[in-house]
Amino acid sequence: MQYRLSFLLLYLVNAHFALAQNQVAFHIHHTEKATLDGRFLFLLSTDESAEPRFQIKDGPNTHLVFGLDVENWTSGEKRIVDGAAYGYPVESLNAVPSGEYFVLVLLHKYETFIRADGHTVKMPMDRGEGQQWNRAPGNIYTLPQKITITGGHQIINITLDQTI
Repeated sequence: MQYRLSFLLLYLVNAHFALAQNQVAFHIHHTEKATLDGRFLFLLSTDESAEPRFQIKDGPNTHLVFGLDVENWTSGEKRIVDGAAYGYPVESLNAVPSGEYFVLVLLHKYETFIRADGHTVKMPMDRGEGQQWNRAPGNIYTLPQKITITGGHQIINITLDQTI
């Protein structure tokens, strides 16, 4: 009984903090005529000196990146990036503090391979750039846009209309 009570208390505390966080969602569209597979890389930065896609580093000076896999994404169909997308160094978009950011969304395109054993895998191929997702030819992205995360529930629309 004590275990159930502790679990219920922990659940209620977490629910309270989840309601107090930002609940921002980004509705993403693309303009390509093809159906796409890949990985969304959703980038937030407070530094306007360079595009956010060039500010992600493995260290303390990195900016925010969130990821989400995409399959069979057609033109005109929206995909949503919200608190469920896993991030680094902040785990969730819901934990991003209110403020002004530069946002850039990039889709690192995957190719489909059918293995000899019959399994199908989807993964990014090197397209001459040395497996650098932020420079891979054919990836689609947005130009950096300045946004304000205000806190509470918020929806921001973004269209991927640039190609590397």
